[in-house]
Amino acid sequence: MSLPVRILVAGLVGGILVFFMGAFEHMALDWGGRTISRIPRDATFREHVQEQSLPPAIYMFPEMPKEGSNAETKRFGEQWKAGPSGLLIIAPPGEDVMPPKTLILEALSNIIAALIAAWIVSLISADKPFLWRWKVVVLMAIFAWVSLVASYGIWYHFPWPFIRDDLLCTILEWSVGGAAIAGLVPGGTKDNA
Repeated sequence: MSLPVRILVAGLVGGILVFFMGAFEHMALDWGGRTISRIPRDATFREHVQEQSLPPAIYMFPEMPKEGSNAETKRFGEQWKAGPSGLLIIAPPGEDVMPPKTLILEALSNIIAALIAAWIVSLISADKPFLWRWKVVVLMAIFAWVSLVASYGIWYHFPWPFIRDDLLCTILEWSVGGAAIAGLVPGGTKDNA
């Protein structure tokens, strides 16, 4: 099998494994979901939000000044500190919770990420063993988590249990998907080192 075909197969297999590991984590282990709290008096809260006629978007409250004076920035800071403050995500109305489109797009995003990882693994020196190539894939996933998800906790105050569960998901998904990628894609030539 040629290297481009190996990269394609590794990307497809790795991405599908990541997708199914994600399903297992969320459905069997409840990682992520277990960190989402319920709103007391849900019906009353939803009714209040519906009265606002907010289009689908992410909303911050209190409202952050776009370009404000020092007084506006100070006022915002005081309101934020006093609370309640946070983010509200309004989903598009009329959509199912998990339509086929969502599952297809998630699988596609996993396959694209796995194809990128497989291509990067193909650039690694041929003398690097399976375990080394596997660690590279897992470290790429952790790099992405640190670069993106950890920042949601830092800047937007996503709760630590949610951030932690996402890290656990990242490590498990890409440990399994990365094993397939590292096993299917050999390192490159000695010239690639």
